[in-house]
Amino acid sequence: MGVVDSQATAEVDGRVASRSRPLPVLAYLLIGLVVLLLVIDSCRTSAADLAGPYYALDGLGEDVWLDSSIRVVVDRPMSFQEVEKTFRIEPQPSDCPQCLTVARDGLTPWDDWAPWAETIVVFNPHRLQVFQAETDYTLDILGKRFPFRTIPIPKAVRFSPAPGQTGVSTTAPIEIEFDRPLADDNPQDLVTITPSVPFSTRWQGQKLIVEHERLLAGSPYGVSLSPGIRDSAGHPSQEHYFLVFATANPPTVVGAEPAENSVQHVFGEVKVAFDQPMDRTSVEQSFRVEPQASGSFGWPDDKTLVWKPLALLYSTTYRISVGGASQTGDPVVQDFSWQFRTQDPPPPVITSSGDGTIVLTFDDQGSKAQVEAILNVLAENIAKAVFFPTGKWAEQNTDLIDRMKAEGHLVGNHTYSHANLTKLSEQDIRWEIEHGAGRDLLRLPYGARNALVDSVAADLGYSIYGWNVDPEDWKGVSAQGIVETVIREVKPGSVIVLHLEGTNTAEALKHLIPLLRQMGYKFWQP
Repeated sequence: MGVVDSQATAEVDGRVASRSRPLPVLAYLLIGLVVLLLVIDSCRTSAADLAGPYYALDGLGEDVWLDSSIRVVVDRPMSFQEVEKTFRIEPQPSDCPQCLTVARDGLTPWDDWAPWAETIVVFNPHRLQVFQAETDYTLDILGKRFPFRTIPIPKAVRFSPAPGQTGVSTTAPIEIEFDRPLADDNPQDLVTITPSVPFSTRWQGQKLIVEHERLLAGSPYGVSLSPGIRDSAGHPSQEHYFLVFATANPPTVVGAEPAENSVQHVFGEVKVAFDQPMDRTSVEQSFRVEPQASGSFGWPDDKTLVWKPLALLYSTTYRISVGGASQTGDPVVQDFSWQFRTQDPPPPVITSSGDGTIVLTFDDQGSKAQVEAILNVLAENIAKAVFFPTGKWAEQNTDLIDRMKAEGHLVGNHTYSHANLTKLSEQDIRWEIEHGAGRDLLRLPYGARNALVDSVAADLGYSIYGWNVDPEDWKGVSAQGIVETVIREVKPGSVIVLHLEGTNTAEALKHLIPLLRQMGYKFWQP
């Protein structure tokens, strides 16, 4: 029994011994694992093992976006207070409450405070825009520094029209140039024009082009660009731009002839001067004359309209109104209107002696022999005449002029050079008459007259002396032909025109004067 007991005791002791042997081994294993973890943790928590930050980068320039969220991994568990003490960004970003978060990440959800747990530090988790553009920043955590730079953003660098510019075309597009290419799908609502006008936008290269309907002339305008205009990389602008300019004044009339309430010749021109080049068609279409009159338009230049009437009525008040648009399409705000009065009619042309006598008149110029022959016939027949030599001929034949006057004849004015006065300016008409041979009576070359000629003649004190019988002796008509024409056309008071250069004039006079007397006519006496 005793053996059995001893064996039983031994077996029991053996079981006990066999159960107690593994305990020291497990303890050694646990101690070894703890030491290993401490060594690993010591290595992992050094500053050199701090994982670098992660943030959104610009795909082109590898710069940080202005709303980037920065994530840093620390390979050991840290509290928020520990992180906050060592976390810095310089220069300091914009105020961002609750922008720093700290979280831990272990191997399992229950070991986030184990030595092998990581600390996840996140700045700006909600991606607020806390950074300034094109700025160098430095992140400092646990003594390690991480430099980074923020993205550049588009900026407006040139404006057309220039800020504050005046005289801007009402149709010219508005162009704003940026310092970098723009996205071509920027929304139009980033642009506003004040006062409002329909417009469209084009984003072309580095330019924003605003094409609009015609602006009001002579008005101030403002163009506003809101932040958010994106460049080709997607970077949004941050600045609010406001451009102010003023459009060109509308076209206006700066001069008009004849002047307001002045007296105008019935053939005189109407001239209108504008302050800018005009659209000719629109001006001509707006031109009005009251009472209505016909005429033609001319343009010495793009700013000046000339209207030439066919003929206006004497002693009549005319009102002219004109408008139209400039060459850029800007209309005259209000048609320009003024009035003038035409001249009173001149005294009628003298074509009769008034007392029934016959008047012999001689025009132009002839050789000394021709003129002396005419004077001799007149003297022989005791007949007086009115001579209308040119001023130039009179200067060269003063002895014949003196003889005419001495023998009782009247010397009138036939201009200086026998010019067609209707084709001359007022100044030249005046000169031609003033340098003629005589006074009081004016015989017009070719009989050509208009209101301007009448006006100058009257101003110089002349009566226009016409004729009503013309045998055209200056053409070389025979003496018989001259006599027959005069006898056929003569009437009491007739004024007969003959010419000093007529080849057969003196010979015709020898027969004509006696015949007229036989018919009962008397000759004019001064």
